[in-house]
Amino acid sequence: MDCVFCRLAADSGDHIYDDANCYVVLDINPVSKGHMLVITKKHYENMLEVPKDELSVCFSVAQDFARLAMEKLGAKGVNVGTNIGEYAGQVVMHTHIHIIPRYSPGYSKRHELGSEEKAELLSVLRKHRV
Repeated sequence: MDCVFCRLAADSGDHIYDDANCYVVLDINPVSKGHMLVITKKHYENMLEVPKDELSVCFSVAQDFARLAMEKLGAKGVNVGTNIGEYAGQVVMHTHIHIIPRYSPGYSKRHELGSEEKAELLSVLRKHRV
């Protein structure tokens, strides 16, 4: 199986957070500034396959980073969620949780993440990670 998230698990250069169950990275195609993904280390196609104890850890990490987005990135709200299956919009068939900071009402077009902004976000998020 060739899975981009399985390969990314071994390449910790862009990891904001890393533990035995999951890791956190910035989304390469962000919806907003600071859009992050909490990704399971083990390959599960979607969250329905993840053992509850592992899933609980992953959602706890998502909660921490959603709070971080509000407190340190200045988000006014945060979407936290996962897609299950192609019909729900799942593109990478490996369990991941989206953390999408929101800065204004409504939804906007995708956010362009430049290398300078990425470096700044990584610095802030790594400094304050739990």
